[in-house]
Amino acid sequence: MGGHPGGARWLGPRPAPCARRPRPVRRRVPPVARGRAAGNLPPPMPMLLLPDATVYSLPRSEPFHFPACAGYTDACGTGNWLVFSGEDGCFLRDPFTNDTVAVPALSRTRFQCVGDEFDDKAGLTWIEMCKAKLPDAHKIVFCSPHLIAAIFNYSRVEITRIAICQPGASSWWSVLGNGPLFVDIVFHQGKLYALSSDDTLFAVDISVDHSTGDPWVSQIQQVINGLLSTQMIFLPDGVLILRESYLVESDCAVLLVCREIDLLLIAGNWDSIEVLEAERSRFEVYEANFGQSQWTKVTTLGNDQVLFLCRRFCRSVNISHNEMPGDRIFFMDNDEGYYPSYSEEASSSCSVYSMRDSEVSTPLPMVSWKPGEVLATWLFP
Repeated sequence: MGGHPGGARWLGPRPAPCARRPRPVRRRVPPVARGRAAGNLPPPMPMLLLPDATVYSLPRSEPFHFPACAGYTDACGTGNWLVFSGEDGCFLRDPFTNDTVAVPALSRTRFQCVGDEFDDKAGLTWIEMCKAKLPDAHKIVFCSPHLIAAIFNYSRVEITRIAICQPGASSWWSVLGNGPLFVDIVFHQGKLYALSSDDTLFAVDISVDHSTGDPWVSQIQQVINGLLSTQMIFLPDGVLILRESYLVESDCAVLLVCREIDLLLIAGNWDSIEVLEAERSRFEVYEANFGQSQWTKVTTLGNDQVLFLCRRFCRSVNISHNEMPGDRIFFMDNDEGYYPSYSEEASSSCSVYSMRDSEVSTPLPMVSWKPGEVLATWLFP
């Protein structure tokens, strides 16, 4: 599917654009960071950030309050960018460097249709949306200083759409008006990829309109066949088997991580979740084989690799075995946005899945939080 309006130019792959950052607003390199850059200290360990700006450094540490994170409303899918919302829209901020990037308000949205023929008048309709119809930015990915991508979730009609923009409050979100139900996106080697609910992977090509300077989706095409036939399986004994899929960039590969969760439903009320136990989680990992257009199952991540998962942000990290065992997956127990369905006693915590023996353990046994609209996330100093 494709089309090109007048005045648009092609954006080809670029070498690692996600590694570039905008010019910092204000930056002060602390002595610890300078020592680390000089090779005097080992790489810092990942950190768990809770919604109240409490931070824990793995594998175990005393909690501390991180003021630069206070008030965040969401996490970005790349780097350490956090999302902050205000009356005039929202912005991204890195709590370690204080770099700030403005993002258009969700009301500044235009819809486009990608098909065999592109109708500029019907396909790029500029609209201001009323608050009642505003989408939820399900995932935001800072791709480069010139491109931000997101998944917009329209809960009223239960659909998701790919949305892209260039940084800046005066810009517009360009929303792909058609396509499958997307659940995740990742920016890999200069290309945006989107995952549908049946684990089909799509490549998203992006162009720029010369008249406005705004990016738009010029083509979307399937590159990997899907795996999944259904996301939910109901068992007679009141157990719901829920499957969640995540995209993770790992070195030169794109990984698909599939998590199966056994949820115990409240008897007589199948819309309410009574128990979610981390021990009832199972994982499978696949690597994108673009040459054969299929997912290839992976049985090990390697002794020096650890995956950190949450719905808004995933990362593969090289790690020293002296600091933490490898070949593991860190994840949040209650991370999927189903918090309205949980019982009042429900809580969330951080758990670890071992690829070697399929065992689940708890690295921070005394740490838990209540599920809510603001999700916990990972930071990588």
